[in-house]
Amino acid sequence: MRSAFGFQKLFVYALIYVVGFVPESLLLKITSGLARLLVLLKTEAAHVTLINIKIFDPSLSDKAARDMCLSSLSNSLTLIYELSKLRFSSHLDAGNMIQDIENIDVFEKAQATGRGVLLLMPHLGCWEFMNVFLKGRTKVSALYDKPNVNGLDDFITSTREKFGARMFPINISGLRQVLQSLEKNELLVFLPDQVPDYGARGFIGTFFGHDAYTSDLVHRVISKFDSEVVFGTVMRDFSGGKVRYRICFEKPADEIYSKDVGVHISSLNSSLEKLVMKAPEQYQWSYKRYKRLNKLEKNIYRRQ
Repeated sequence: MRSAFGFQKLFVYALIYVVGFVPESLLLKITSGLARLLVLLKTEAAHVTLINIKIFDPSLSDKAARDMCLSSLSNSLTLIYELSKLRFSSHLDAGNMIQDIENIDVFEKAQATGRGVLLLMPHLGCWEFMNVFLKGRTKVSALYDKPNVNGLDDFITSTREKFGARMFPINISGLRQVLQSLEKNELLVFLPDQVPDYGARGFIGTFFGHDAYTSDLVHRVISKFDSEVVFGTVMRDFSGGKVRYRICFEKPADEIYSKDVGVHISSLNSSLEKLVMKAPEQYQWSYKRYKRLNKLEKNIYRRQ
């Protein structure tokens, strides 16, 4: 069993390494072709993506929804290439792929408060490239949910740690350690659009008009540490036959600091929606954001 796991881990490393040699001029063509294959084979990723897109915008025609599905899957597949670039490139080479940084003053002012910063990022664009920007600017801790693919967890964790981030699982022990880092005016990165595990603390809010169980972790952290909140995105730009990245920081609405958890969750999800609307085709719609909370609820992802 251990040898099988070791082989799978080696295979994952080798695959991602090879993908990094794909010419940038061919990257979009390859990922677009693979996306079409995922749709043609009626894979679970394509199935979930299409359902989520129809929730996002019910007015879309079948063709428009399918086109966005293809684009979203293509963007998600690009992550494999990006992980390879991050893992096997120098900090300087990776940094040269960032072409623009917007509203850096928002980030710097939050840091200057001395109360610790919560950097919130949706699964939009290439969030992994944020670590390239953060390296050397501040100490970074990040909460993560372990992926299901054996070998991928270690690869992603070591890649993020390469750029200075300390990785902690979303459990009691991990939370305790990242909260200690906030007390030291450090930065915590969290992707708040992932569904909390069953039994974990959360609140039912809405995300693009549909009920979505949302973690109340950000609310609890703000209430305890009075930390500053900043939203961040890393968008892809495929113009000129190359893929480059635009980092943007944004201030949250005042309501995100509300002591009322319902008001906070509403503000949080509203802010995430506005970020997604900037480039919906770059959002990871293949994630089951609208998981049911118990067996009595309708499973919207069940195939008919």
